[in-house]
Amino acid sequence: MKPTNLWIVIGVIACGLMAGGTPLHAQPADVPSAAGSDDMPWNRGVATERRAEARELFLEGNRLFKIPLFARAADKYGEALSKWKHPAFYFNLAIAQMNLGQDLEARDSLEQALEHGAEPLGPDRFKEAQKQLLEVQRHLGRIRVSCPTPRAEITLDGVPLFIGPGNREVWVKAQAHEVAAKASDYVTQSRRVTVGAGTLKSVDLPLRKLIQDRPWSAWKPWAVVGGGVAIAAAGGVSQSLSSRNFKAYDAAFVKLPCATSGCTEQAIDAASPHLSSRLTRARLEQRIAVGGYIAGGAAVAAGVVLVFLNRPHLTEQEDANPNTTGIAVTPAVSADMLGVLVTVSH
Repeated sequence: MKPTNLWIVIGVIACGLMAGGTPLHAQPADVPSAAGSDDMPWNRGVATERRAEARELFLEGNRLFKIPLFARAADKYGEALSKWKHPAFYFNLAIAQMNLGQDLEARDSLEQALEHGAEPLGPDRFKEAQKQLLEVQRHLGRIRVSCPTPRAEITLDGVPLFIGPGNREVWVKAQAHEVAAKASDYVTQSRRVTVGAGTLKSVDLPLRKLIQDRPWSAWKPWAVVGGGVAIAAAGGVSQSLSSRNFKAYDAAFVKLPCATSGCTEQAIDAASPHLSSRLTRARLEQRIAVGGYIAGGAAVAAGVVLVFLNRPHLTEQEDANPNTTGIAVTPAVSADMLGVLVTVSH
């Protein structure tokens, strides 16, 4: 091969490499000049000095773009936007993002660039931005998420999306995504959704409520405890009456003529007809007191157990028949017994 031909081949290869390194998308916009009056939405509140600083960053971004160093150019465009949110800056940022394969971010930037119409970009750049937006959206998908649960936090790939109730439709990359909904006192729900390019997937995330479930109403076990205390208190009253009657019987007995030598029931009845009945009543009251202590203590113990068993716990809400669960407390009283019958249905 002749030296001349060799240099031609090398030149062709070099041109091919340079062509391969050029951006695949539209060229960036030039720096805005007057960029409209101060009343324009993108100019409002931005001092002239800040605009000048932003222009310098923007021009540096354009220089880096042409090298091409797209990531560094995107950083410069971002810095310029932090000072002056001009639509042309958004347009150039979008072009850099597209060359970096960041289609989702580029779509957002293009929407910002198009927000105020053709005036800040110029007719040609405005049409180019519209074209690029359609092109980017061809490679993306959409997810529509709805959740009727109040105060539910909806996330997409771990990033907060919105607070329920409501719905939201967003653009996403064409790949698998994780959608989740969670709220206090509700069962967390999550779905894995695969979205294809140019498709829309809808996801509904209703949450099932977690409730503080109890086997019985909160007051019922305490009613058993209270009933036991009342029965035990009644036993205490009966014990007091029994003690008083025993003392009265003893005081009357020592006054009987036969007290020193021993008295029979007949002798007692003959000397004091009402004394035997007082002794009988004192003994009955004593039995009632003992029965009250036993029944009351048992009821209190049963109530404490029921209070423990009736502690609230979180469970998924279900339809329940309130007539299927309950506690019945039935007094059991006789001549020689005082008690309480506790019936639990669950």
